Amino acid sequence: MKVLISIISFGILVRANVFDVNTYQSKFKQTVTNNSKQEILYKGELYLKSNGNVLWKYKDPFIKNIYISNSRVVIDEPELEQAIISDINDDLNLLSILKESIKVDDVTYENTLNNIKYTIKIHDNDLKAIFYTDEIGNNIKIVFTDAIINKDIADEKFVFTTPLHYDIIRK
Repeated sequence: MKVLISIISFGILVRANVFDVNTYQSKFKQTVTNNSKQEILYKGELYLKSNGNVLWKYKDPFIKNIYISNSRVVIDEPELEQAIISDINDDLNLLSILKESIKVDDVTYENTLNNIKYTIKIHDNDLKAIFYTDEIGNNIKIVFTDAIINKDIADEKFVFTTPLHYDIIRK
């Protein structure tokens, strides 16, 4: 869960100067490699708006939707018929990480938050990849492809409507 909260917070970086777009959508592949070199590959789509709205749509190996709006996160797990609703800790505001990141070269930026070093790759205002090692030693790599930049995304896309039969977990 902490890994998911960490990566979903990257949606906030759409507001930062080094990634100056109004909207951003792309496919992504997220690889999580543990200390035993076992890998889990996740695939999905990412939608961002400059107003801070974010939607991560995981499609493989399971369906999960993560909605971020302001300081609230909703993790929708259709296969479990549940939604987890929580507030984002200010420490996870990666907008500040990106604004204060150090430019390493033309496409690479780095910053550290809570002893976690984030490496962000951006080329021609297109988010290409994010790399970091989480607090339990997993290496996380998120690669973005087929980006569509500054094409209108309806605000309704970022709204989670709770189905009546869902269990709601508040954290």
